[in-house]
Amino acid sequence: MKRRNADCSKLRRPLKRNRITEGIYSSTFLYLKFLVVWVLVLLADFVLEFRFEYLWPFWLFIRSVYDSFRYQGLAFSVFFVCVAFTSDIICLLFIPVQWLFFAASTYVWVQYVWHTERGVCLPTVSLWILFVYIEAAIRFKDLKNFHVDLCRPFAAHCIGYPVVTLGFGFKSYVSYKMRLRKQKEVQKENEFYMQLLQQALPPEQQMLQRQEREAEEGILPYYSV
Repeated sequence: MKRRNADCSKLRRPLKRNRITEGIYSSTFLYLKFLVVWVLVLLADFVLEFRFEYLWPFWLFIRSVYDSFRYQGLAFSVFFVCVAFTSDIICLLFIPVQWLFFAASTYVWVQYVWHTERGVCLPTVSLWILFVYIEAAIRFKDLKNFHVDLCRPFAAHCIGYPVVTLGFGFKSYVSYKMRLRKQKEVQKENEFYMQLLQQALPPEQQMLQRQEREAEEGILPYYSV
């Protein structure tokens, strides 16, 4: 028996080590993939003179419109499109061009890394710092190599669409909290009226209900011998 236990303990240690190494390899591969995608998109931006990263929020917007039309109807989807378009127009008119491009590119890459399941950790923060540094030091001042008039509406959408989604998310959160509060108030009122009804019953009926409640809860009454 001792030999078998020793063999089992020896087998468990390599399994744990293999899981740890697999997790490290998968995380490093994931962040290397992010870096490769980022470099390829920057090269495509420089060669073709267009900010291709701005197309990702536009694709998310199309998916959101489709989901809203599918689950909440045509009226809500039209309202959502109008609100998003208004937010884009406001960002396009009132934000300077350089700051608009900087904020749009930074948001796209930060949000792209944030969509992973890793959460906030050292590699994620390192990638965020790298993205912000490249955008602020190099691309913030170099707008001559891009079609500014073509990229500017997409850049405004990269800022306007997240503002709209945050607004709808805050609205749903507030409505959820108000619904929970209303449910608690109704529950307290129901318990109060139920207690009044129970107190209005005869004593024998109250005793029977108490015994039934104790039997349902699994509490056996104690009888003295």
